[in-house]
Amino acid sequence: MPEDAAKEVAGGQRLLAEGDLKGALSRFNKALRLDPNNADVYLGKAEACAALPNIKAEEIIANYQKAIELQKEDGEKAMTHSQLGAFCLREGKLDLAEQNYLMAAKLDTENAPYYMSDLAIELYMSVARGLGEEGSNTELDAARKRALAHFAKALDLEPKDAAKLLS
Repeated sequence: MPEDAAKEVAGGQRLLAEGDLKGALSRFNKALRLDPNNADVYLGKAEACAALPNIKAEEIIANYQKAIELQKEDGEKAMTHSQLGAFCLREGKLDLAEQNYLMAAKLDTENAPYYMSDLAIELYMSVARGLGEEGSNTELDAARKRALAHFAKALDLEPKDAAKLLS
C-alpha cells in the first residue's frame, strides 16, 4: 500500500474509533482514490457508512463484499463475512446474513461454533424485534426453529440429536 494511502487509512480508522464517522469516511474516500485495491479502505468505508444515516444498505454491502474480494487471508475474510452478516441482520436481510455467517464458519473452522451461535442468537433477536407485538407465534416459532438449527451446528449436533438431548 502506498504510504500516503496508508496514512489516510490509519487516520480513518482512528476517526472511526473516536466516533467521527463523517471524518473517517472522508479519509477512507481519500485513501480509495490513492489505492483503489485496498481491502482495509473498503472495510473502513463499510463500517463508517453502516453507522451513518441515509446511506443505502446496498452501498454498504458492496463495500463489505469488495473488502472480502480483496482480502488475502481466510481469517480476515471470515471476520469480514461475520461483520457483513451482522449488518445484514440489522437490515432484515436474513438470508444474506445467514450466507455470510456460514461462509465465515467455513473459512475459520476453529471459530465456527462462535459464528454459528452468534448467527442463531442474532437471527432470532432480529426476527423477534421485527415482529414486535403484532407478530404471530407461527412466525416466531419459525425463527426459533431456524435459530435452533444453527445452535445445533455450533454444538456439532444433527438437529434430531439435539431434539433427543432436549427431551
